[in-house]
Amino acid sequence: MDDPAPDPEPVGEPSPRREPRTRLVLVVAGALVLVGLLLAWVDQQARSREDRDLAACGDQAYAAAVRADQVLGSMAEYIRLSLAVRSGLWDLMSGAAERARPGIDAALARCRDVEVLALHRTHVRERAAYVDYLAARAAQLDAIEADGRAAGESDSELGRLREAAFGDRP
Repeated sequence: MDDPAPDPEPVGEPSPRREPRTRLVLVVAGALVLVGLLLAWVDQQARSREDRDLAACGDQAYAAAVRADQVLGSMAEYIRLSLAVRSGLWDLMSGAAERARPGIDAALARCRDVEVLALHRTHVRERAAYVDYLAARAAQLDAIEADGRAAGESDSELGRLREAAFGDRP
């Protein structure tokens, strides 16, 4: 006679063959959750560091921009009345640009040194705005140092870059 069919597994009891597979799935899922949590923590730490570095870069950039404005503005006011008579006073603007340059260079170097992760798009744009403005301002100061009359030229692109970097700061 034929052998009877094997007894089915009792209902409600785990199959000995499925138990190791279930355990493996749980271990892998748990490991993935831990890796995800670790990556989120690392990303938050990177964002915090970038926030601090960009804030320091922005503050230094803004202070240097304001200082350059003050130095050049003061000299322009001083010589404005005399320009019609003595064109040689443009040399004073060259000297003022030279005095304003170290602050701009230091801020530019600091902002260029700020490292941001490419996936932090807001930080990438913020850093780029500071660097673009400071580089343009350094180029403007170079032109004024070379020929003080360049101080009298309007630069709408520099104004746009300043707005992108500092927004509505006074």
